Amino acid sequence: MTLVVNNQVKIIFIFLAVGVFISPVFAQFGGIDYDIRGGEVMGFEIDAETTSLIISIDARSKGELSITLPRGIIDAKNGVEDEDFKITVSGLSLNFYDQTATETDRTIIIPFSRSDFEVNITGTHLYSQNADASKPSVQSIEDKIQDELEIEIPGNHAKLLVYSNTQWSGALQSSTFDFTEIDDGGDYDIIFDCASPMGREGVFGAKIQKTTQDGYLTLVVIQNQQILAQNTTDEPYGDVLINGSCVSEFGADTGQGGGCLIATATFGSEMAPQVQQLREIRDNKLLQTESGTSFIESFNDLYYSFSPVIADYERENPVFKEMVKVAITPMISSLSILNHVDMDSEAKVIGYGISLILINGLMYVGIPVSGIIIASRRAKL
Repeated sequence: MTLVVNNQVKIIFIFLAVGVFISPVFAQFGGIDYDIRGGEVMGFEIDAETTSLIISIDARSKGELSITLPRGIIDAKNGVEDEDFKITVSGLSLNFYDQTATETDRTIIIPFSRSDFEVNITGTHLYSQNADASKPSVQSIEDKIQDELEIEIPGNHAKLLVYSNTQWSGALQSSTFDFTEIDDGGDYDIIFDCASPMGREGVFGAKIQKTTQDGYLTLVVIQNQQILAQNTTDEPYGDVLINGSCVSEFGADTGQGGGCLIATATFGSEMAPQVQQLREIRDNKLLQTESGTSFIESFNDLYYSFSPVIADYERENPVFKEMVKVAITPMISSLSILNHVDMDSEAKVIGYGISLILINGLMYVGIPVSGIIIASRRAKL
């Protein structure tokens, strides 16, 4: 009887001992879930310089480590496409491993042998381990922007700054180039040209979207130690749209006119036919004579004192934009006369200029005043 009991105790002891080696250990580290069979995880270390997660293990037998890696902590990307992690086990490359991926994390299963002691997972992006990685550090971003504002940007250029802790994709456009696709993860910046064929001011626009559910995205455009535009989002798959005007030193130096800000805002693009018509009249007609050049210089001094305010308000208020369109369309139509006449002398420039002033004075002042007088007379009858 005593022998049977002793044998039962030995069997139970063996099962308990084996269970220590083969049972999985479930745990979590800094937002990283994992379980391990055949060993124990001794510690984690993050190497920001190599974008690596280093895991120390105590392998007691042949086993495997299953680990879920949040994209907000470590990820491997080629543009917007997932890329394989580079994994080594005790210094030897692991070329094949099982994995599953979601929008928020990637789970990989790493086999190891009894002699192994370390697993190294290398990605392309490494992020903060803050408990709430979806929220930006406002002060941190403000500090980064202030640092950028102190950096000199070459003349005629502005800089787009992207601050994010996740993957994103989008495009940038300015007066000097069409949409240029950009995609990355984390922080990013690009300097772009503001020179405009229309002169003093260039325009820009950028639209970028998060390609993940979590995280934040902030866009800022700066020039001459000033913030020209700024916007942010932390919505799932949210996007950010910013646009505005930036200064071209070339246009300011030449003094030969600037961008048609009101017409551009009204008709939506510098390439709109109405805007191109104004540009052609200015460059091909008025600027070909001294009197025309003098008029443009004097006109610009007045025009740029109020046009940026009106253009900005048009972008914010569609109703006001339509009112401006109705108001300036007759004037643009009257100016089209200049495309069909020769203005090869000072006398012709002055003559056609006075004629157009009279025509527009009649349209904008004479006709409305006449209408009011006729209406008031009829009201008295």
